[in-house]
Formats: sequence, C-alpha cells, structure tokens
Amino acid sequence: MDFPYFKKRANTPKSSDVTQQKRPEDGLSRRMFFQGAAAATATGVLAVSCADVNSSVIASSADVQTAAGGQVREYWIQADSFYHNLMPSGIDQMSGLHYQPNESSYWAIGYRAYTSDWKKPLAGDSNIGANAGIPGPVIRANVGDTIRVHFRNNDTYYKFMHSMHPHGVLYTPANDGAWTAQAATKPGTALKVGETFTYEWKAVASSVGSWPYHDHSMPMTIPGSTSSSGKEMGGVSNGIMELSAELGMFGMIVVTDSNTPPVDREILLYFHDLYEVDIPQLSQDFDCFNGYAFLGNTPNFEARVGERVRWRIMALGQDFHVFHLHGHRWSSLGTFIDSAIIGPATTLTFDYVEDNPGTWLYHCHVTEHMMGGMVGYYTVK
Repeated sequence: MDFPYFKKRANTPKSSDVTQQKRPEDGLSRRMFFQGAAAATATGVLAVSCADVNSSVIASSADVQTAAGGQVREYWIQADSFYHNLMPSGIDQMSGLHYQPNESSYWAIGYRAYTSDWKKPLAGDSNIGANAGIPGPVIRANVGDTIRVHFRNNDTYYKFMHSMHPHGVLYTPANDGAWTAQAATKPGTALKVGETFTYEWKAVASSVGSWPYHDHSMPMTIPGSTSSSGKEMGGVSNGIMELSAELGMFGMIVVTDSNTPPVDREILLYFHDLYEVDIPQLSQDFDCFNGYAFLGNTPNFEARVGERVRWRIMALGQDFHVFHLHGHRWSSLGTFIDSAIIGPATTLTFDYVEDNPGTWLYHCHVTEHMMGGMVGYYTVK
C-alpha cells in the first residue's frame, strides 16, 4: 500500500545549487539553527537538567589495577573501518517504506575495545555495550580512578588520522586528543594508521555522570563530498570538523561514586546524524540511534515492571533534539516531564521505577528527525 505522506527524502541539493545545507520545512541552515539554539541555551531558554544519578557497575572488561585513591582502569581501544548498513531490515516500520542496502550503507569508522595489545575484540556485554563499533565501548570508572586508554588507529579504508577526546574527566593538555593547526604535530591528536597513543584521564568528584568521548583529530573530507562546511575550495569544503565522529567514532564515559544508587536496568541511547553532503555514499540524510535508523532497525530496549530503570542519553553532531518516551514520565527540577531537549555533546541521565507494561515508542520529537529515522521501540513486560 502506498502512503503518499511518507516519501523517502529527496537527494540533498549539491553545493552548486545551494550555498548552505537547509531544512526543507523552515529554510534555516543547520548552522543558523545551531547558533540560535546555542544562544538560547546560554540564556536558559533551552536548558534542561535531569537528576544525574548513575550506575555503580564498573566495566569488568577493563584491566583493573590498584592505585592510590582509586584504581587504574585500563582499556585497549582501536579505530576500525567497516562497511555498515543503517537499516539491516530494509524496512521502516513506521512509514512502510523499503530501502535497498546500497541506499543506507556506507563505510563507517568506530571505536572497538580489545584484549591487551589489541589481540582480539572483546565480546559485548552489559558493561561495555555491544562493542560493534557504533557506538564505541562504554568506558566506566569510579571517582578516584585513573582511566588509561591505549589507542590504535586501524582505519584501513579511509586512512584518516584519528584521536580520542574525553568530556567530563580531569586530564592534562598532553592527554586532550584535540588537534589544531597551531600544534599540528602534538602527540595523541592525529595518529596515522598503525600508530598508537596512551591517554590518561582522572575521574574526580565533579566527573560523576554520563559524558561523551569522540574523535577530535584534524578535519577531513570524503572524495565526492559536496559539503560547504568551513572554508571552501572550488565550492567544496576543505575539511569537515569531526567528520570521523559523524562516521561513527564516539562513545560514552560513565563515572559513579559511593552515592550512586544501583539500578536494575541501564539503557544507553546515542543521538547522531549522518548527512549526504558529508558522506556521498548515502542516498539521503539519516537521523540515527546507536548506529541505526528507522523503526525496526533502531534498538529495541526492554524492561520489566518493578525495575528501576536508568536512561543515559547522549547527542553528538550539529543538531538539537527532543527525546520523548511514550507512556512514561520522570522527575526533573521538581516537576515531571516526558520530553527533554538535548544538544550536541550534551547528555541526559534519569531514573524511574517501571510501572507501565506494553510496547512503547521512544523518538526525537523534531519531526524531520523522526521522519529521518530517530524512532525506536521500548518494550515493558
């Protein structure tokens, strides 16, 4: 059956047709929307704060050593490139539209956790997550712990330079992982394929919470890209900032302390967007959860009545989102809400006791993002 309202997104206009990438519904460029939303956040208009209570579970997959004031939690993480289909089922269960693999697949790059010396990938579990590349492994620590990450670049497809940059933890400039042209040869900021670097970060009292980590290396461009981001050369971007993060190089750091209440169920959700002008292998823009797009492909989270459930939600990229969970509410700033705004590189963390069985939707309430794939199932038994 054909539903005329639901249509696949038309191919994004090329840079020869438009000077900035635009939203079809409002004519605003993403850059303009981002700047306006960021300004509103600064004035409190978009500020949303949820009680940041966190799980006390620590990753058993990390090598743990005793250290003064805490432990050293050691991770071996590698940047891997791999061919990835955002819609493995080929169907959007909300609209009924079908996609061919070549319309929704691209060469991705993601972080994976390995055994020591990068001998073999770790099996996914409830501590580090699926460890399939998008998102990267969950890095966990308690206050007082040192996080030691041995990182290797194995991006054999694009052969881009890569790094790891953390949020929320204490570190020195030598462990920042952020590249600039003024310090282009700074170690740990632009690793070539095969190169390694060890970062050390400290979990302090103000680190308790959910935090992003991501690639922060030098700007790159994929051949065939029509992006006009940054300074243009011949009408095309000379380098897209954090393109590798858009391709999949991101994950979450979780820091807890003795006051962190335990929970029965922890759900980690990542908002991220892929743009056709940046990634010409794609047939359209895709708005994703945890590396997948559209209902029936995005994660199907589960919980049981009576469980204390904790959501840890992170966004990365250039768009603002609104997380909405059907049939549920949680406490925020002395009141109850069922939707919350989340912007680039920010997180939400909240708990509730599950009391409402059924199959529910969670999604971004920005309508274009929902139509672009940001919808999933949450099943309560």
